[in-house]
Amino acid sequence: MIRIAIPNKGVLCQPALEMLKKAGFAALDSPQDTLCARCEDSRVEYLFVRAQDVPRYVDSGAAYAGITGLDMVAENGSNARKALELGFGSCEIALAVPEDSKIRGVGELEGKRIATKLPNTARAFLAESKVQTQILELSGATEIAPAADLAEAIIDHVQTGRTLRANRLRKIATIAKSSAFLIASEKQELRQEEILQELTLSLDGVIKAKGLKYLVLNAPSDAALEKVLAVLPSMESPTVLKLAKQGEWAVQTVIKSQQLASVVRQVKLAGGKDLLVMPLEKVIA
Repeated sequence: MIRIAIPNKGVLCQPALEMLKKAGFAALDSPQDTLCARCEDSRVEYLFVRAQDVPRYVDSGAAYAGITGLDMVAENGSNARKALELGFGSCEIALAVPEDSKIRGVGELEGKRIATKLPNTARAFLAESKVQTQILELSGATEIAPAADLAEAIIDHVQTGRTLRANRLRKIATIAKSSAFLIASEKQELRQEEILQELTLSLDGVIKAKGLKYLVLNAPSDAALEKVLAVLPSMESPTVLKLAKQGEWAVQTVIKSQQLASVVRQVKLAGGKDLLVMPLEKVIA
């Protein structure tokens, strides 16, 4: 059996659960009901923990793999392997000050107070910038710290910037970028590694299938086939199969979702018929 630690709440929880389900590794229990969940693949067991604790579970061996943000890996100084970037949870770690602050750069924070829930990341950044400050560690809601006169600046996650604007803060530096990753123990064990490779391959297939559609159609003649192929985009080249009915062909291809309306119209004009559009769950290259 392989244990995988995944976030029990927050912005990474539901996207992780949905992606695992599409990959064929759905959790059979909810994080609202239990902290230890079954998986539809009986070889896998899930541990629902805080996103910031996932690297610790992996590093300690309590879990062989986990899903968390790259920022949490860095904050914990984790040695876990980065097995796969998952394509969600994108954000940046930013340094921000009040809109009316005279501070314009990192160097002007000498001797100032900085509130953050990422103290290790903050210390590393400030040490690299050769700036001495007072780090105030908070467990959340750091945006309110300047208005409450607790700190002159904050270091926190920023996604859209909406929360900064709502609290009248402005970014003066980007410290790092982050997104969700599948991470794994640095100590590779054969049996667990085989399951991890299966999971990684399936998750990668889900990522590659995102935004793609599978298009199947018939071309009633050689001339129509030539015209249809001329207007079809494809990942590589369309699959063409001869039908039992003399002179007719079946064409199969993969297209991007945003191309669908245009491609369907062009295919119809080219003589294609009996079009069938299907979602793609995985693409294994």
